[in-house]
Amino acid sequence: MAALISFTVSSCYSDDSSLGDPSSVQSIEISDIPPQSVISYAGNVLSITPEITTGYPESDLQYTWYIYVDKDINTTGFRSNVIGNERTLNYEVNLASGAYVVVLEVKSITTGYARYTRTTLNVSTEFSDGFYVLKETDGGLTDIDMVTSNGVSSNIITKLSGEPMKGAPTALAVLYMQQYVNPDNNQMGVANMLNIFTTEDYRAYRTEDMKQTFDHSTICYAGENNDDVYYNISNGANFGFLMSKKGISSKSMKGAGTLSTGKFALPAIDDEATKHIQMLSCGRMGMAYWSNATHGVRCADVNCSYATDVTSDPTGRQQCIASGINRIGGVETVWFLAEDRQTAKRTLYRVSSMGALTDAKELDPSMHIAKASMVAGCGGSASYIYAIDNGKLYAYGWATGSEVEVPLPGVSEAVSFVTNQWFFVAGFGDTSYNFDNLIVGVQGAGSYKLYFFDSLVGGFPTKEAYLTASGAGKVKSIRRVTPVQVSNMIMTSPGQSRAMPIFPTSE
Repeated sequence: MAALISFTVSSCYSDDSSLGDPSSVQSIEISDIPPQSVISYAGNVLSITPEITTGYPESDLQYTWYIYVDKDINTTGFRSNVIGNERTLNYEVNLASGAYVVVLEVKSITTGYARYTRTTLNVSTEFSDGFYVLKETDGGLTDIDMVTSNGVSSNIITKLSGEPMKGAPTALAVLYMQQYVNPDNNQMGVANMLNIFTTEDYRAYRTEDMKQTFDHSTICYAGENNDDVYYNISNGANFGFLMSKKGISSKSMKGAGTLSTGKFALPAIDDEATKHIQMLSCGRMGMAYWSNATHGVRCADVNCSYATDVTSDPTGRQQCIASGINRIGGVETVWFLAEDRQTAKRTLYRVSSMGALTDAKELDPSMHIAKASMVAGCGGSASYIYAIDNGKLYAYGWATGSEVEVPLPGVSEAVSFVTNQWFFVAGFGDTSYNFDNLIVGVQGAGSYKLYFFDSLVGGFPTKEAYLTASGAGKVKSIRRVTPVQVSNMIMTSPGQSRAMPIFPTSE
């Protein structure tokens, strides 16, 4: 589909320039065609039967269907991309994910009079649009499921490679437009990627088709002798950040305009990092993260050249058990929840968008958040931190220091997992995939059930789950992937700072 090009076609535009007297010919009217959505590479057929009103006999009408890439301005014209010549279009979709435009031309053979209409076509693949579920298998290894409105694709890693990944799952990260060398043509390119981290392994897969792109030996220039342990990966402003036991590595990630192999250098910041990393002001002020070397919060600068201490624990007993980011009304709050390994007391650290410590509060042990089995952030629908205690979900408000139980319509079981997954692009980005979901999980004997809630008001669901899904294993993390191509320029644009952060990077 490399020859596709953008071309603006007005709905039902007529081309009668070859006619001596346009008023003397019959008209052709084509009803609007609604927007279409198709999952590609799955044998799905785009079928459209247009409503056409005309005085021309059917034998005199010529039908031509075209397709082109929306916003593509690099090629020569859409007419070379014919996908049908019948009144009803039946076109099997085997296209890369993205936004396309489908054009119908209806033309009188005898007079040359023609009319056009167009519609949009959103194409995704089986793997490019949905919720990835990182899970621990019964054997303590790592696999992933994928949840869509069509159901659950189970044990994807096992199906791809014959066995689960080694080690227990630790983190799941999505990078949009991550740079790499395309194994299909050995050319540098960008793709949306799913990065999977375990206690013993690391792999990255492009979400277009789940083809593996990186592993422990190829993500860094250290190569086969690499003995580092990787924890998480995140976009920043122009740079990507790779968190590891030896520190933080970086690489330029400015999108397709500055292509590279996608490999990271050796750690630029010497530290014992963790998976807990949060963008500050969309990454334009650097990154806040938890250091196991200082047992506290540190901030890396925007270029990943140095880090400064925000908090530290001289006892060496504090460990981070959760972190998150919230942005409401332009006010950004990054938080880290630490637990003392000896006393089990928990301290909540809040950091501003400038990387300064806002406050450190030792939590009352009687509070739900202070004894919760799982804690997760609320991104932008309320200033809350979600906490599960004794099978119930609560919301802790740091501004008031109070807690309230979160109603979960339709959920009668005790919950054991919670996450707020969102994707929010503002301004000049593609906003069609924006969403905000509260997801809770119920854990059974070797199986899970997930409830997906939207329509959040004040951080609370207002109606029953719009989607449920079940699978084998124990859920550890969830990330939503969309087919949208989001560059760092969009991700770190000032417009994002006035709304929700673009998506979560760590629980």
